[in-house]
Amino acid sequence: MKRLLAGLLCGALLAGARADDAAPAAAPAAEPPALQVLPRRQGYAFEQPEILVRQRLFGLAHGLSLLAAACLDLPEQSAAIQEAYAAWHERQAQAIETLVLDLARYYFGPRAAEAQWPDLARALNLNDSIQPSLGRIGLQEACASLPTAIARPRYEFDKLLAESAAATPPPPKAAE
Repeated sequence: MKRLLAGLLCGALLAGARADDAAPAAAPAAEPPALQVLPRRQGYAFEQPEILVRQRLFGLAHGLSLLAAACLDLPEQSAAIQEAYAAWHERQAQAIETLVLDLARYYFGPRAAEAQWPDLARALNLNDSIQPSLGRIGLQEACASLPTAIARPRYEFDKLLAESAAATPPPPKAAE
């Protein structure tokens, strides 16, 4: 179970780190340029409710993954965190994939297929560590609350996406 969770977390969080840690090759041949956010797409899309919902949910998923990864270092919390996070991720995998694909298209346009989790986190200016978000709450306390918190409606991304789609009015019809 620990390997499954570690795989889920590492795949999402460390994809960008692999490229940074790799030994430099002798004159790499025509490496594509780093993904650049499309003009006027950096940060949050307050004027586009459907994108804003996806940005908010991606931020929550990113924070959960950072916290779960940090909690793996606490032996007394590790098993409960692994179980809760893996179960949540399994239930929300399709919604998370939708978030990632939609945001990749929004931020990177024609290069969306190349986008990885770290690219989206960078486009949203998200932290790569949970520590700044914890504030006065200790890691031990945050980890102890994660299994209960992750089961709350706030983290039911599939339902939140469906509600958002239902609440968004259709675009105005063109004048005939």
